[in-house]
Amino acid sequence: MKAMLVNKLLPIEEVSFDFNPEKLTFARVASTSNNPQGGGGGSTPSIFRGAAPRTLSGTAHLEGSGVKDRAEQLMSWMDPGGGLLGKAIGAALGALSGGRINLASKPPVLLFLWGPFLMECVLTRCSVDFTRFDSSGDPTRATVTFTVKEEPSLLSLLPTNPTSGGLPGRQRHVVSQGENLQAIATRAYGQPAAWRAVAEANGIDDPLRVRPGDTVYLPNPNELARGR
Repeated sequence: MKAMLVNKLLPIEEVSFDFNPEKLTFARVASTSNNPQGGGGGSTPSIFRGAAPRTLSGTAHLEGSGVKDRAEQLMSWMDPGGGLLGKAIGAALGALSGGRINLASKPPVLLFLWGPFLMECVLTRCSVDFTRFDSSGDPTRATVTFTVKEEPSLLSLLPTNPTSGGLPGRQRHVVSQGENLQAIATRAYGQPAAWRAVAEANGIDDPLRVRPGDTVYLPNPNELARGR
């Protein structure tokens, strides 16, 4: 299977890498703080304040025909709206969501796909080194270095049928490799114990049965408060 990036809203737009990455790097930064203690000095243990979305970085290769076109496609995904067609679809989504989704001011949401790796993301960095050319000067090989940032699902902001689990204010989350309900709850709410509310909202009896690619709905903060 080839590693690829696919425009989530425009599936006809995709870039497949001819040679897969040799290495992928996940990164994430958590914000913590320590409250000073009075009198004897020192401070309290670290307090979790939040965490930025994950980033995924790698280097892959393009080869053969259409190298320049695929490189330009990657670059265009860092523009707001992702092109004329993307802007037209963005306007329609804006109307359906009552203005909560505004693709005119943000780059398109992509899917990074490769084996067990599945991430909804935006492309934040891309550099292309053309390393081979044909006799007419067209590039036939390129090395692409990229960074994508995890992005919450835009479709989760659309009105949904309450019987499907998509109650107003809930977000949809696609389980990635190595995640479990406790990790999802910690990232979403800063409370590992909130996994029980996530399980209840999704009718999950056995949290160990959650698999990569499964979709779970995250209760909104008001639901969590009522459940305490």
